[in-house]
Amino acid sequence: MTDPRPIPAPQDMQDRIRAILAGPMACPRMAAFGPDARLGHDLGLDSVALMTLMLHLDEAGITMAEDTFDRAPGMTVQALSMALAGVTPAPDEPVDIKVHCVVSCLCQALKDRGGIDHRPLYLGLWDGQVIVDDRMRLSYHAPGIDHGFYLHWAGRLFGLQVTRWHEDAAPGARNLDRLHALLADWRPGRYVMPMVDMALLPQRDNKFAQASFPHYALLEPTADPDTWLMRDPDFRWEGPLPARDLRAAFLAPTVAGGFAFDNAGAHPANDATIAAMHHATFDAQAVPLIDAIRRIVQAHVADLPRADLEPALRELPVIAIRKYAYEHALAIFGDIEGADHDAFEECCDRIAALHGGLNAAHLRAVAFARGGDGDDLLQVLADLDRLTLLERGIKATVGQWFDRWQRARA
Repeated sequence: MTDPRPIPAPQDMQDRIRAILAGPMACPRMAAFGPDARLGHDLGLDSVALMTLMLHLDEAGITMAEDTFDRAPGMTVQALSMALAGVTPAPDEPVDIKVHCVVSCLCQALKDRGGIDHRPLYLGLWDGQVIVDDRMRLSYHAPGIDHGFYLHWAGRLFGLQVTRWHEDAAPGARNLDRLHALLADWRPGRYVMPMVDMALLPQRDNKFAQASFPHYALLEPTADPDTWLMRDPDFRWEGPLPARDLRAAFLAPTVAGGFAFDNAGAHPANDATIAAMHHATFDAQAVPLIDAIRRIVQAHVADLPRADLEPALRELPVIAIRKYAYEHALAIFGDIEGADHDAFEECCDRIAALHGGLNAAHLRAVAFARGGDGDDLLQVLADLDRLTLLERGIKATVGQWFDRWQRARA
């Protein structure tokens, strides 16, 4: 039987969003609210705030689709209102997948060189390092992460020799002097990659609207000493920014890191090295992110305050997006434009379902953290069990395609 309730019009949706943000969410940036206000950049809604908005809408009988939630930080109020009203999003607001800032920067050097397939560096990124701290909180960034694995394989696969110039123990002024020296010596084909806190760059959209948000990007000098060019391959953006703002974002106590490299000796990866990286990263049964979520949920049921579960999973959206790296592996090992096209599309649907399922489990965990009943908890655990089977099935496909690829090259 068809639901007789009409879908609210976009303007009604916009009014509901305004009421939720101004009322129960007490959004501090309501002065910026309007049809063209971006949810992340202008209204300051991070992934947790967006999930709160999603829950309030759900209570009002309005469902936000998973793909809409994924795009929400970069959407305007008007675009979200239209999506909630069932209006197809305009083509100028595409789904834009960001996977890993360090890998994206390294791959940019290969793209600039031309004729080099950068995708092998994404192998295994779906299981990239997952941090659970001593307070049982999930994190994509921690002081102990040095990205040495990706730097090693960038050299082994493509001949990129990466130098670590930032010294974590050195005073900020000394590292800033090194950054200035590298930029003074910059030339085309050379790459300066500092870590910056995106939360301190108000000119830049930040998909996850996190504060703080440690992030690697590429910097270049311009003819104006007060302006630097920021190239952000992970967010597919580049443009001039005030040098003073970039210095402040680099010197923030929330970040520490910097690398340099050039692409003069870069070369395509050979089959043997691609196979070696596959073997180094591929575990057909491992699901480290799902296992980490399960441990965190169970810890907040058994020992830790339930309310702390929500901030403990705050950074899950930043990590869950890495699952799209599976698509790169399939593209390497299969003929996705030819004989394997249909199989590729089917597996991409499963990858999207995995990513969407992680978001759904996150939402249910937040509902439980906010006082939900035992059914919410059971649903979260059931979701994680289902997602474990789904991800292992995706890995089985990747493994089968790799075996076929390797046999064809024997």
